[in-house]
Order: sequence, then structure tokens, then C-alpha cells
Amino acid sequence: MEKPAKRFRKNIAGLLILFFLSAGTTLSAKVSWAYLWGMRFRPTQDTLFTEDDNSFFVEIENVTPDSVQISVNSLPPNVSFVSQKKETVLIPRDESQGGGYAHGTRIILWMRFAKTGNYRIKPIDLTIDGGFYQIPVESVEIFQNPRFIHPEVNVVFQNQNLESSKTNRKKPLKINAGEHIVFTVTARYMESVQNIFWNIPENSIFKKVRDHEFKSTGEKNFVTQFQSVATFDWQPLSEGDNVLPEVFITATSYDGSMEDIQCPVYSFKVEKAQELMSETKDENPFVYAFHESEKVAGDRKAVEVKPQEVLALYELHRKERRSFFFSKVTAERKKAEMTLGLPYDYHEPSILMLNLLCLIACIFLGLMVMFLVFRRKTWTAIFASFFILLSVFVGIYGVRVKASRGVFTGGEMSPIPEYNMLTSVTIQPGSVVSIIRIAGEWMYVRHNDTYGWIPSSSVCIIK
Repeated sequence: MEKPAKRFRKNIAGLLILFFLSAGTTLSAKVSWAYLWGMRFRPTQDTLFTEDDNSFFVEIENVTPDSVQISVNSLPPNVSFVSQKKETVLIPRDESQGGGYAHGTRIILWMRFAKTGNYRIKPIDLTIDGGFYQIPVESVEIFQNPRFIHPEVNVVFQNQNLESSKTNRKKPLKINAGEHIVFTVTARYMESVQNIFWNIPENSIFKKVRDHEFKSTGEKNFVTQFQSVATFDWQPLSEGDNVLPEVFITATSYDGSMEDIQCPVYSFKVEKAQELMSETKDENPFVYAFHESEKVAGDRKAVEVKPQEVLALYELHRKERRSFFFSKVTAERKKAEMTLGLPYDYHEPSILMLNLLCLIACIFLGLMVMFLVFRRKTWTAIFASFFILLSVFVGIYGVRVKASRGVFTGGEMSPIPEYNMLTSVTIQPGSVVSIIRIAGEWMYVRHNDTYGWIPSSSVCIIK
């Protein structure tokens, strides 16, 4: 009896040692401190947003989901825990571990952030097969949710003196008249740019220099940097207080809505350029807009015209404006135009005729009121019709009278306000042009169906 008892005690001790060794080996094969030391809960997406369920995950080899218990500790302010999930996955191994795949568990946690900023979350407690572990969470930066953020636009000046001094928006930026202000409109927080438009400022030249490709990033690849949309060149021509031309962008927000966003407004104090001529014409505030150098002025070829004939034609136009229809002045002007080889221009609108029509319209109005007082409905309706028709005609005729026209002494009409343009068009001396805009020493005019620039000194305005 003694020998079997001794053998049993020896065997049971060996079995216990073998059991504990095998249990420890099995647990260490599944997970160990050295293995978990380098693990982190990482965000599943590159950018995290407010008011959205943001997920974090970690993958552990040789562990089944039912052997893992999760405990989320206290969270920072403005952070709330939403839900969790455990699933079985195949985890790829490094070449140093022999490659291939290993069975394991992926743990996913969803959290929601109420405000933007940088967040540091306490480690997550895991219990794996009775062992207690703490897995850190990567620090993250939370951005405003694109679905609730409005597109933004900005202005970047290429002029170094402006870019360095634009920080103070309340103080006007100082520039010289005729100086080229080149700026680029940039945008962010938008899905796409649908359209870009602007209001053409007065007393200046404004044009778009270049269109930039705005790359649509989408909500998944959300970026916070401004992207270039278009570059413009603005040239103010008159002195005084001015503002940057209004530029608007029609953009598609991340929530699908369309918005019109105006670029920031910058104030400018436009001063007279130092190199311009000291003597200017008082009646022309834009004399320095296209200041011509002495070399260009010397090289410019004079157009051969007969000043006395053009002046006589100009005087006939002026007299015709102050006479009635089909007067002798009209016949004289027609004869003068035939002498110069010019096509007959339409009848010059008469100021006297406009005044006469206004007087007749007032008489019709008075008669309409009189018959209305005496309750003569038929006559009231008749004179009311006459008054309305005549008022419409007076309005149309008044626009013709007020239209700015002039007699051109002859020369070239250019597409831009510069001399010696290869694409210029020659206009015969004595031709009548419609004046659209005046900019310094130049006028933007229309002759027949052609538009272009001519020198202001070569036009006699019909008044």
C-alpha cells in the first residue's frame, strides 16, 4: 500500500506541473505584454469630424471575440461613447513572422465629439482570458463637420507690398493710380465650384488672368487648406477711396446646397502716381490712366485728316440737335458727309423736339385729369391712352438724346487702350461714334457693330 501511494503523489505532482505549464504556454501563445505593448486604438479614417460617429479599432492575434471583455474609462469633456463591436478577422503577418495570416479579433469603438480640437483619450481596459490589459488610444484632432460648415473664400495678393500689409482690414491699403493689382481668389470647405462672377468696377480696368483647377476632395478626403480658384488683374484709374472689385463664387457645400460667397472686401486709398505729368486736364479725372511715354508718343504715326472739314461737320451735328426734324441743317450735314465719302448717319435727335413732346404729354395728362373730374369715361380713356403711348415714345427718344456721341477725327480703333496694335481697325475721319466709357486719355466706343478704344483727344463730343 505504501508504494502505490508514493507513486500517486509523485504522479499527481507531475500532472499539476504539466497542467500549469500547458495553461501558461497556451495563454502566452495567445497574447502577451510584449505583443500588446505596441498596440494602439487607431482611427479608421484620416479625418475625424464633430457630430459624427468616429470609429477606432485594434486587432489582436490568436484571440477569440468571446474571450475579450471591454471597459471604456471616463472620457474627456465633449466626448461620448456610442457603441462597440467585436469580430473575427484574418490579420496579415509580417515577413519576419513567416508571412501569411493569423486568426484574431478586431475590436471597434465608436465615439462622438461635440466640439473641434485636439483630444487625448484614456487607455481602454481589456480583459483577455482573465488577463487585464490597457490599450492606449491615439491622440486625434477633430474638425468641424463638413455637413454643418459653410464654404469660405479668401484673397491672396501677388503684390508683395499688399500681402504684407493686409492684416489690418480696417486700415485702407495705399496704391498708385494705374498700378496693376494682381490677386488670387482661394476657397475651402466646399465640394465644388459651380461658377465665379464679379461686378465690373467703375473707373478701372478689370480682367480675369487665369482659371485654376479646383480639386474636389469630398467629405472622405476633407482638407482644411485653401485652394486657388481664379487670378484677376485690377487697375484703378482714378484717385480717391476705392474698394477691391466684388468677386462672388457659387459653390456646392458638403451638404449638397448651393451658396454664393463674396470675397473679403479690402479698402484702398488710390494716390496719384509720382511719375505722371504734373499738368492734367481738370475736366478729365482719368488723364493718367494710360500715360504714354515720350518714346511711344514720338513713334506714333499721325493720322492725316482735314481738321476744318471735321470741325464743320461737328458744328452741323450740334446745330441739328437744336433744330426740328427735316431742317436745312440736316440737308447740309448730309451733303457734307457725301463730300467726305461718309455713309449717311441717322438723324441727330433734336432737343427741341424732345421738349415739344414733353409739353404735349403734359397737355394730354391735364386733359385726362379734367375729363376724369367731369366723369367723362370715354374721353378719359382716350387721353389716358394718348398719354401712355406718348410717354413711352418720350422715354425712348430721351434715351437717344442723352446718349453720348462724338465726331471722330479719324485713326485706328484698338481692342485695348494701347497704340500700334496689330489688330486695330481704321475709322474714316468724320465718322460718328457712340461713347460707352471714358478712361483717362482713351474712350471705349462703338462704331457700327465694332467696339474698341480710341484716343479721347480725337473725339469732338456732340452736345
